[in-house]
Amino acid sequence: MDETTARSIAFAVHAADPHAKITANLARGRLLVDSAVDENTISDALRAAGYPATMAPEHPEGSTCCGSCG
Repeated sequence: MDETTARSIAFAVHAADPHAKITANLARGRLLVDSAVDENTISDALRAAGYPATMAPEHPEGSTCCGSCG
């Protein structure tokens, strides 16, 4: 993911939730979105912008993976 892609993804997410907090790992192609809207809304916004996304697997502790551990 390059910087232009990251900006485009941020724009798509913020169109769905202007207050969303986004953390991107450009090198690994990972995205963490902290948002008040549900994950399907965010996924739909990304897909509509040309960036199909999948949810990371859930850790045994119950948290969603942010991609930083592996």
